[in-house]
Amino acid sequence: MARKIILFFFILLGLSAAGQQRDTLKLTISKIEKSIKTDTVYYFSSRIDTIALQAITTDTSKMVKDINPQDLEESKYKIKFMGSARVNGFYDFAGMKSTEGFLPYDIPVGADNIPGLSSIYIGARQSRLGIEGTANTKVGKIKTYMEVDFASTTESYWRLRHAYAEWNFWKLGYTWSTFMDNASLPQTVEFEGPNSSLNKRQGLIRYERKFKTQNIFGISLESPKVDYYNPADTIINRASNQRNLDLAARYKYFNKMGHIQVAGILRQIDFFQQGRMEVKHGWGILLSSTIHVNKKHQINAQYSIGQGIAYYYVGFSNRQLDAVYNPNTSNMELKGIFGGFINYSYRYNPEWIFSVIGGFSQIKNEEFETGETFKSSDYFGANIFFNPIETISLGLEATNGSRKNLDNQKGDATRLSMLAKFDF
Repeated sequence: MARKIILFFFILLGLSAAGQQRDTLKLTISKIEKSIKTDTVYYFSSRIDTIALQAITTDTSKMVKDINPQDLEESKYKIKFMGSARVNGFYDFAGMKSTEGFLPYDIPVGADNIPGLSSIYIGARQSRLGIEGTANTKVGKIKTYMEVDFASTTESYWRLRHAYAEWNFWKLGYTWSTFMDNASLPQTVEFEGPNSSLNKRQGLIRYERKFKTQNIFGISLESPKVDYYNPADTIINRASNQRNLDLAARYKYFNKMGHIQVAGILRQIDFFQQGRMEVKHGWGILLSSTIHVNKKHQINAQYSIGQGIAYYYVGFSNRQLDAVYNPNTSNMELKGIFGGFINYSYRYNPEWIFSVIGGFSQIKNEEFETGETFKSSDYFGANIFFNPIETISLGLEATNGSRKNLDNQKGDATRLSMLAKFDF
């Protein structure tokens, strides 16, 4: 009887200890009998099988939110960040000060050409940051993109490069104009490239799509910025702000050998003249192509012509060359322009690429314009790019150009440029 009481006591003690630990115990009792006359021995063993965990819950209805109606909403998109750290520098033998590109329009001519004048620069203003958002919705895929760099003309140093949304075949926002061809632009060390190339970003609404596997057609309405000087604008405030959108379109045929593209633009340009608003019609045509001769050899080319479209050219944007004021008639006259370039690239291997570029441009002059008015320019360049890995690119370039004025005075300039680019 005493043995049974002792056995029952130990069992209760073990269960009590398990309850204090809030664990689930597996109890094993073994009876070992030995051939002795004096006693029977009982052996107790236990192990922890599972540990009881209590979930922590929060009543989200009692969480505090502090949101202003102008705050951004919580994103439901897939977000991707990207960027490029770029260090560029140059030594300019003619003393031109443009830190981002070699622009023949700025070449000093005549008395402005000072012998021995030169300039040097190293900076990182070309570095940029981008953010992309994508989402698959019941109405199709939606993409948004924004990009900035530091090559601004203001002291803030921030410059908007892109800000747009894409949905199916539509693009809405601020990005590359339809009146250009990015695929035919050459790779250069200096930021701008050939001054006769078309390269412009602006606000637009574009519809563009592929059809029959090898054709692309796009059409857009674009922000109508016009670049000219009109003395009559002093009578009214900012008369050069236009009231009609530009209409641009392009067609591209492509295959494994490359592509060929034709693009056009129509502009209705408003002027304040003789006490009322007058209208002139600008136009432009672009022919461009990229030819992959084989894996090592490639050719890029552009040719463009038009009236009132100097604003779209790399070398003539913001030069007030879309139109000129005629003092004899007190009217504005659209300026004609044409130009082009050809680029040859040789890919020695995936790491080394060599290129040579030649280009020209000319603007039609009027009889009433002064002798120092820009007439034409030439552009020549040769560069080497070394790409040790996919995200690093190092480049060296020699660029030479000339400017000729209406009075046939001419100036020349040469620049040596370098670029180190680290993408992430």
